[in-house]
Amino acid sequence: MKTYRTTLNPIIVPFLVMIVFGSIASFFVENEGEEMPVVISIFLTVISGFILWMLFDTKYQIKDNFMHYSSGPIRGKIDILQIHKIENVKTWMVGSTLKPALGSYGLTVYYNKFDDIYISPKRKSEFVAELLKINPSIQIIA
Repeated sequence: MKTYRTTLNPIIVPFLVMIVFGSIASFFVENEGEEMPVVISIFLTVISGFILWMLFDTKYQIKDNFMHYSSGPIRGKIDILQIHKIENVKTWMVGSTLKPALGSYGLTVYYNKFDDIYISPKRKSEFVAELLKINPSIQIIA
């Protein structure tokens, strides 16, 4: 089984840091004698945990004839033999509904009749080469 980590868009890193540290600080900061309501602190902590889960869990794996993807709670697998096209995305605007990715400039994988998914593996060419070993009929659009 080969595992490919996601790329990380450098623009989102400062926002992630602010959210995580903001949620931690919400437990300790007082504003003119008023404490932040515990419910808000817990909500911010849950959101931070969710973001960290996605940050450290977003990956793609090729095992047997399936491409497995995970990004926090988003998980699934795609039969590689059902992939018919892979498009190299060179813009930050992506039309796919399912996007288990944290980076820009990734790949849109088209499979089945009408399904697609946007992913952003760090080693794109190696990832595509592994898919082509299993299904050489995949059309690659650069």
